[in-house]
Amino acid sequence: MTASPAARLGHSPVDLDAFSAQLASYASSNSWTPPPRFVDKRFSTYRIDPHIPGQAEAVAAVQAFAAQARRRGVTDWLRRRRKHPRGCYLDGDFGVGKTHLLAASWHAAPGSKTYASFAEAIHLAIRLGPQAAIESLAADLVCIDEFELDDPSNTRLADLLCDGLSNRGCRLLVTSNTVPGELGAGRLFVDQFRAQLVRISSIFTDIHVPGNDYRRSHGGESGAHPLRWHSDFTPQAGDRSLIISAAQLDQLLMHTPLTHLRHLHHLIDELCILDLDTFPEQLSALRFVHCIDRCYDACIRISARAHCAIDEVFHPEYRNWAFAKKYRRCQSRLQEACRE
Repeated sequence: MTASPAARLGHSPVDLDAFSAQLASYASSNSWTPPPRFVDKRFSTYRIDPHIPGQAEAVAAVQAFAAQARRRGVTDWLRRRRKHPRGCYLDGDFGVGKTHLLAASWHAAPGSKTYASFAEAIHLAIRLGPQAAIESLAADLVCIDEFELDDPSNTRLADLLCDGLSNRGCRLLVTSNTVPGELGAGRLFVDQFRAQLVRISSIFTDIHVPGNDYRRSHGGESGAHPLRWHSDFTPQAGDRSLIISAAQLDQLLMHTPLTHLRHLHHLIDELCILDLDTFPEQLSALRFVHCIDRCYDACIRISARAHCAIDEVFHPEYRNWAFAKKYRRCQSRLQEACRE
């Protein structure tokens, strides 16, 4: 990976290999804590909408779960033998505040705590092996954001992680856009991992978080051009702005471990993408989704000289199928990140 005039940090050319190495240096001392966007989130700052039935009850249930102390020793052994749920599963549409509640639980819970996205946890298991990933994530409370089962491979790893963490006495709190009974729905070869889906679901008690997409309701209409997303957008480079073409960004993402992206905020405050257009194929689209998720978590501003609307950045041939919820969440986050 080499730099070109289309990739620069501030006003200086960027060596993408060096940039990736800098991310790796921060990742060497990885701490599993909530990202900058959610570091100050508490139950007291969650805005309950009195007009949405069940929302206040859902928040109270999550708060009660977070306040529970870990039960150790014989009690842990009995719970495992009886296969009692050791986790809490927050489902709901994107933008309803599930991650806010996850971070609030991390802050409120007693004992040791870890916090990671599901993609990070799976990537950790791929890179280090499931047992090493369990050792890294294990705590009294393990918070996992954006839980989603896509294929037999990541379902098997999720099964090993959930089972291993549960057997160590960890309590699990996860968020997802999918109700437990529909995990894996629409994925290829779903029958091959049906048993794992059932076993994973049995670990959790489900709490549905109702609500409307806060980002849409406070950011603008779907399909509208935000302030910093336009075909003739001219970036105003700051010292911590990464200006990069869409093609080079994809190359960077292709060669950067996913867990390293949580450290982007140490290097940049803004990501400006040039020549961005509809992703014709799905692998690049999914890498882009992971990048936007981490930029959103880190409060990194996003700008784009784009030749399509935000609602058109993912191709219709794949955006409404197996990963539709990932793409819709990404579009929702892009709307907010390009306005902040």
